[in-house]
Amino acid sequence: MGTKALAPHSLRRHDVIRIGIVGSDNSHAIALSQLCNLNDTPEQKAIRGAKAVALFGLVPERNEEVAAAGRIPTIVKKPTDMIGLVDAVLVVFRHGGLHYRYVEPFLRARIPAFVDKPLACSSADAKRILALAKRNKVLLTSYSTIRWAKGTQELIARCGELGGVRSGVFGCPSDPTSEYGGIHFYAIHAVETMQQVMGLGVAEVTARQSGKNTVAAVSYGDGRTATLHLLADSKHGFYATAFCKEGVAGGPLDISDCYVAGLTRILKMLRSGQRPLSDEQMLEPVRVLDAIVKSAATGQTVRLRP
Repeated sequence: MGTKALAPHSLRRHDVIRIGIVGSDNSHAIALSQLCNLNDTPEQKAIRGAKAVALFGLVPERNEEVAAAGRIPTIVKKPTDMIGLVDAVLVVFRHGGLHYRYVEPFLRARIPAFVDKPLACSSADAKRILALAKRNKVLLTSYSTIRWAKGTQELIARCGELGGVRSGVFGCPSDPTSEYGGIHFYAIHAVETMQQVMGLGVAEVTARQSGKNTVAAVSYGDGRTATLHLLADSKHGFYATAFCKEGVAGGPLDISDCYVAGLTRILKMLRSGQRPLSDEQMLEPVRVLDAIVKSAATGQTVRLRP
């Protein structure tokens, strides 16, 4: 294969998709590159037809660590040095406030991109990213891989069996003082899980903060409700409970396959040209997080929709 980046429609089943990793500070940089480049575990063997070939990060020592762990052959000095070497990029900086800056040159070059959660740390930046992808007619997706994890998918199926969800409780670790963008950094997992289970349509959010813990009451436009437990001082993982028309389902979520499930959908998008999420599905979680921050600060309910 030559050095020219492939257009999405030309990525055929037999091609090896060349991936660039942008951002080395995140553990996801190692996890995703190992899935592409190693063949030691059942999870790694499940990913075919993709290789992580280039890496950019801000800390040289960390770059070397990630490149060695993921067997990434090239560390570039500037993100744009990847252009011509890769067919797609994964922007995985921990701080969502960096995402627009680092995905922008690739979208302008019409190189498909995955932006790790959160898409951005503000609705304004999220809209800029989505608009840039649309204007340049380039594939873009962004999500918490927990959306696609086995536990989440099983809960969705169970909710269907129980007549549909009417209310839900979703929780994850979160720290509003995190150096990686405050509450946006980790609370995004609970918000995206809520959307995956309950869908779009959040109308308003009321949040209260006690110490580093935040609880948010979410109302949907159709009358359904949800509660988000974003906790810093309790030991737990990710959980979701759905109250359905004919019963209750949920509990701790099995997310053990989330990286494989998330990467599989990225590769499917690159080969099919079909995004797994719409612009609205990517934007609404950031809007909900913005509303949580504003409501917790002001004590007022924040409306997302009339």
